[in-house]
Amino acid sequence: MDYVAFEKDTLSERVADYIRRHILYMDTFRDGDHILETDIAEKLDVSRATVREALKDLETQGIVEIIPRKGTYVAAFDHKDMIEILELRCMCEAYIFETVVNGNMLDARDFSILESIIDEMVQVSRSTEESELAKSTAFTTKDLEFHGYIWKKSGRRWFCKVLSDNYYRLRLAMMQDMILERDMEKSATMHYDILNALREKDLDAARNYLRRHILSLYGSETVI
Repeated sequence: MDYVAFEKDTLSERVADYIRRHILYMDTFRDGDHILETDIAEKLDVSRATVREALKDLETQGIVEIIPRKGTYVAAFDHKDMIEILELRCMCEAYIFETVVNGNMLDARDFSILESIIDEMVQVSRSTEESELAKSTAFTTKDLEFHGYIWKKSGRRWFCKVLSDNYYRLRLAMMQDMILERDMEKSATMHYDILNALREKDLDAARNYLRRHILSLYGSETVI
């Protein structure tokens, strides 16, 4: 289950969830693909106005791009875009690490839960029974579950809001990376280093492991 829970109380929210899942998890739409309102409306038996409202929600999440007089397209992220999104995540999460370390906000139970999430991440990375898309989907779910747990524990409302608002952008960037990543298990086990540094209250080490985990996969030498 995704760390960010969206309540789908309205029809347009349910339509948005349908489209989002087909972009993120089912490979129905790829970067730059044209999404036709009429096709979605007919398939789901809803009005075009409802689909249009759903697409506007997805635009605010950075999943689609609406171009006037041309239509709606799946947002395409180039290397520079992905680096910028992940650098934003690094900056926010570094402050969250500072909060949980200085405030002693993680106890033995928290560390046990986080370690279990990493164990599950490693198991996913070793799986040979799933397609690359299914594997990367499962992996990024556990990855963001790990980090999301720490976000929530920090109580840093506005940092968490920035991360939550960019959740699907982060997920798109991470999934593109995981599909290309040749050593998913190494990426998973790096979380043990982050966790051990947090347990030992070594903030500098935790931040360094975070930067290495997030940015090195993209060849970024940016220092935050």
